[in-house]
Amino acid sequence: MDPRVDRAITSGSLSRLVTSLKGLPAEAYAEAAKALYADDARHPRPTADGVRSLASDRSATARRFAAHLLIHAHDASPKASLKLLSRLIKDEDREVYDAATTAAGRLLRRDFAGVVEHLASWRKAPSPAVRKAMLVAVSRASTYRHPEWAEPLLKLVGGLLEDTDPLVRKALGAATLGGALLKQYPRDAFEYLMQWSTSNNPQVLWNVAMAFSAPAAADIAKKSIIILRKLALDEREYVWRAVSLAMAKLGAKCADVVETELARWLDHEQRAASAREALKRLNPDDR
Repeated sequence: MDPRVDRAITSGSLSRLVTSLKGLPAEAYAEAAKALYADDARHPRPTADGVRSLASDRSATARRFAAHLLIHAHDASPKASLKLLSRLIKDEDREVYDAATTAAGRLLRRDFAGVVEHLASWRKAPSPAVRKAMLVAVSRASTYRHPEWAEPLLKLVGGLLEDTDPLVRKALGAATLGGALLKQYPRDAFEYLMQWSTSNNPQVLWNVAMAFSAPAAADIAKKSIIILRKLALDEREYVWRAVSLAMAKLGAKCADVVETELARWLDHEQRAASAREALKRLNPDDR
């Protein structure tokens, strides 16, 4: 720990601690927050009013530190910490926003039942950054060690499947659905993706296709192709291009299975465009 931070912690002064943290990396904030709540600490823990004051401070450093403190203050006052988290997640300072997003993921793991319900309200937030933060929190909290979390998390992100904002799209399909949920909960995620693939909404279908562009899809390649084969029939370019990307990503790990499938698609009028695009991505030197 930085000596200045260590001395500030020992002094028991939050304002001095905030000053010492300025310019330091996120790890320093996390270490300082953890030290303040350590069981063997020789100083009083920050009060609820102290954390709230930091969260409202003009200084971005103070607000950023408040987000780290919420991770530890949550157990004592869950409602108050979630209220402050919802304030900090709207912060225009990028580092404060990132710290709040990290806190959301940590709190979701710490108090799943209480936090997952709170995060559901973020799906309707006017700010796409807040909606994206919910997805990032889900990604960070997902773990195969808690299979009972699979369905609540899938239902939670399902509320954003039709969201067309670029920030949300980038965080949802390949990242949250594929990179986190399909990886950690392959059986449950596949069932939901199969269900969502029956939608007629192009954004929903795009997200489904993009989920199979994640590395985790390679573990269930043949099952993934079943859904992608159906989506390739969609005449909307937005959808079939997502399918072609997913097939190319899948082909990079399961070449034989994918290239055999794409060869069949070339002879199918509705799937041919997607197949040609996927093959171009797989074999760029053949262009």
